Amino acid sequence: MTSRTRQQDIAPSVSEALRLMKQAVQSSLDLGDINPQSVCKAVGMTKPQLSSWLTTTSPSPHWDAKVAEWLKQAQARALSANGAQHRGASSSVSSKGSGKAAKASQPAKASPSSGASAKAATSRESTPGGKGVQAGGKASTEQSVRRLKQDLLELETYIPWTAVSSAWQSKRAAWERKTCAAGDAGCVVQQLLALERFLLPCAFEERWSAGNEWRARLLRQNSAADVKQSLRELEDAMHWARFGAHSTLVERYEQLLTSRAGEQLERLGARRLAQVRSTIDSFGYAGLADMAQDCIAIAGGAEGAGAELRELRESICAALGVPLT
Repeated sequence: MTSRTRQQDIAPSVSEALRLMKQAVQSSLDLGDINPQSVCKAVGMTKPQLSSWLTTTSPSPHWDAKVAEWLKQAQARALSANGAQHRGASSSVSSKGSGKAAKASQPAKASPSSGASAKAATSRESTPGGKGVQAGGKASTEQSVRRLKQDLLELETYIPWTAVSSAWQSKRAAWERKTCAAGDAGCVVQQLLALERFLLPCAFEERWSAGNEWRARLLRQNSAADVKQSLRELEDAMHWARFGAHSTLVERYEQLLTSRAGEQLERLGARRLAQVRSTIDSFGYAGLADMAQDCIAIAGGAEGAGAELRELRESICAALGVPLT
């Protein structure tokens, strides 16, 4: 079989796989199993871009790969949560980024309020119909806590490594096991606080200066609904737009380094050029235009006629894919 024939055979398979993936995402959105905002945050899309991606039939390598990775992680989280639910322990493979080790299985912790719950159950079951009411309420509470844990695990997965302390890498597996094993909202509170402590200041927008108030309020909460609201407050305060732009900024920065303009910038100010990369990783740029301005500032030290300087600036903008302003 010739190479061209093999390519012709593979192409329909790839096209069909993409069609099925988009169909799965659209179906989950229609059924309410996932919400558009979660997908957009996970892959760095805007809602119009998501809508366009779902309706187009042509390949989009950038978005196709990101959505496929997000689906794989979502399925892994669902399997992990189900395993913890049925076995009373967590045993799964973590997939935040590359190179994560398999998580060891660990028994679930007993709920701190189990004694009080048993006592209350005895009291309720002594009245006619009390047992049924108590059982229904318990099932509803357990479901709310389970969803809360899934939301927290999902949030952590979306946070990039450069937004957390380097110590998080060694703490993450144990944190995830404890989160999966949490028996009530109070336990989830402790896990949410633990995650927040490892987040770097650059992960947040400026308005997260109210973090101390948020922590104090969270410690007073003991219902899944209240804790979920605090989780959303933390989530909303994070730099999601900049998280989503990070991969694009890194890609364009690498392109710049391999270009002729990048070589000139290395000679003009290697340390300042390295600082540009540090700023990318600390989410200091709102977009490519901001990064381009810093690179052009380095070029400002170039010697020679104005025409040569302008040519260098144009080359920088061309490598980064932004117009010269």
